[in-house]
Amino acid sequence: MANTPDLSNAGLLDDDEIPQDSLLGHLVGVIHHQFVIPAETLDPIINASGLPEEYRPNRPSATRAFQRACRGLETPKYQEVLFRDPGSDVDIKFGVEFMVDVLKDGSRQLTRKIHFIGNENASKALQDRLEIYAQTTQKEPEKMAKFEFDRKDESITVTELFKDADDLDIGAMTLAKAKKLQDTFDEIKDSYTERYLKTAWWNMARAEGGIPWLKDCGALWFIPKNAIRYVEAFGRMYRTIHNGTGTWRAVPVINTKRHRAYLREDVVEEYQSRYRTFLKNVAEKMDRGWKEEELKENISNYKADFEASLQKELVDRYNKLLGMSISAKVDDFNEKEVELVSDRLKKARDMLRNL
Repeated sequence: MANTPDLSNAGLLDDDEIPQDSLLGHLVGVIHHQFVIPAETLDPIINASGLPEEYRPNRPSATRAFQRACRGLETPKYQEVLFRDPGSDVDIKFGVEFMVDVLKDGSRQLTRKIHFIGNENASKALQDRLEIYAQTTQKEPEKMAKFEFDRKDESITVTELFKDADDLDIGAMTLAKAKKLQDTFDEIKDSYTERYLKTAWWNMARAEGGIPWLKDCGALWFIPKNAIRYVEAFGRMYRTIHNGTGTWRAVPVINTKRHRAYLREDVVEEYQSRYRTFLKNVAEKMDRGWKEEELKENISNYKADFEASLQKELVDRYNKLLGMSISAKVDDFNEKEVELVSDRLKKARDMLRNL
């Protein structure tokens, strides 16, 4: 991939000279395929794309590389292996599930859980060793290792947590996982991956009033017409990164009665979804045990920030674009349309009413 890419025709929209007055915006589909590209290679492409600074992917970070490398240890999350049964000296097939838990920022713990898959040759001693119940699953996960990341020198420290390395190959499994962690970290700490691009796309789409087109579809977003320059710039960058093999589509959405009706449905669903997420976050704040005055102040500030972002990102744009009349005020939400599925959310709503 050249350091001075030619982006003259990459990702440009061709709307057959559709007048702007006839457009609502664009339906954009993006599938974020995996890639690893060194920063020195991708930076010129990002610079040439035309994206403003606030919408460009974050620079590669060793901290984020550590976090991603740790998540990768759960892949494959489940695998079948043969263990030598110490009670019968016979190889027995088990399933092993790997899990990575966050201990704190910069610290992760790797565990495994062994699943008995019905081999009657397993000795009672082995089943007792794993505390298998109902002959299905090891009762408690086994600690394998703790991984700690030092930001200053960008190094990873591995601390083994098991007692006997030979106990059902836990030592060899831990060593293999630790090696995978280090190899992945070394590969991506100075490189961009698809996660950087995915995050940049989401941030840009959200800031420019983008909403999912069909809530559960995932890859399709409606982007209002005023953001066309950002959609084009992102398309240039995306298509150059994937050298024409990625999946990026942007098609115009014409201002028709049917399209406005579709968008109204999606806007209302997005509006309700953000309100439910807001209530969940309020409920979490209430669970933290703060003093009453501190809690009220924190939630009051959070409420104001939520209303401001909702007004800017969603309400102003779509009230004007579609002639809607939704409000960003939390106190004006129509609770008949926003299902409160738990007592925690109802308590959060009541807390907001009493601010």
